[in-house]
Amino acid sequence: MRATVNGKLIDLPEGTTIEDLRARLPEIGNDDVLEEGFKGTKPLPENEALKEGSKVWTIPKIVKGAASL
Repeated sequence: MRATVNGKLIDLPEGTTIEDLRARLPEIGNDDVLEEGFKGTKPLPENEALKEGSKVWTIPKIVKGAASL
């Protein structure tokens, strides 16, 4: 199965979940995973399986009270 993750086309085993994706791509870390679709984007839960041709993006979680200079 092929899916696009953060703009890169990658080969994944059939039935790969978001949890599996985090283990396979450590650069994702604890970022929120969003799926791009015709109706906009939606956040995906950890147990959601990716589909053939899925386009997903990750964004860092917002941490309140953390300031960086």
